[in-house]
Amino acid sequence: MIGANFRRGWLLVLMLTAISAAAQAIDEPWRQAEAVVQETSDAMLVLIEDARAYAQDDPERFYVEVEALLTPVVDFRRFAGSVMATYYKQATPEQRARFADSFKWGLVRTYGLALTEFNDGEIALVPATKPPRRPDRVSVQQEIRTAAGQIYPVVYSMAQSKDGAWRMRNIIVNGVNMGLTYRSQFLSAAQDPQYGGDLDKVIDAWTDVLAAEAAKVAEETQIEASPASTSQ
Repeated sequence: MIGANFRRGWLLVLMLTAISAAAQAIDEPWRQAEAVVQETSDAMLVLIEDARAYAQDDPERFYVEVEALLTPVVDFRRFAGSVMATYYKQATPEQRARFADSFKWGLVRTYGLALTEFNDGEIALVPATKPPRRPDRVSVQQEIRTAAGQIYPVVYSMAQSKDGAWRMRNIIVNGVNMGLTYRSQFLSAAQDPQYGGDLDKVIDAWTDVLAAEAAKVAEETQIEASPASTSQ
């Protein structure tokens, strides 16, 4: 009798635990943002490892594959809009769309091949300990841990779109807010006499502007080794 009661009690505990876990998952849909970041990081590391064999000889193939991986999970349109700042309202719909595309490919091309040089480290997700203030906005934290023992924090600003999907709108690497960095670069270019305040010229030159600042940004983040594997 005691054995039967024990089994029924244990079964009840398991059922309550399952119900509690399901309820928590429903109450905390923002946890999905963490899953999106981790899954994308895992996929990127696999892509980088595969690309080591061909990226130098066929960079365009690598760029296309990186773009295909990031497009579903990065809100390039809103990210680019925040970079344009006050100039966003001045821009025409065509200029906004063109800059968003230039911004996307500028990131992919400038930093894509650099990723293939990363090795002997890991990426670890740092789960949030409390819910965000807004259910549709969440900061997801990771740590890049190098083989030499350094730890560099990375924070992704994630937002839930109208379709329910979580997408990145900004990233902070080792304390360097990339969105603000890009905004400063854009404002500087927009005020540069060589462009004469012409947004079309600024947009056309954006990839070159980004490339010119890439070395500076890399130095500021000071990440000397890169991830080759991930851990949960």
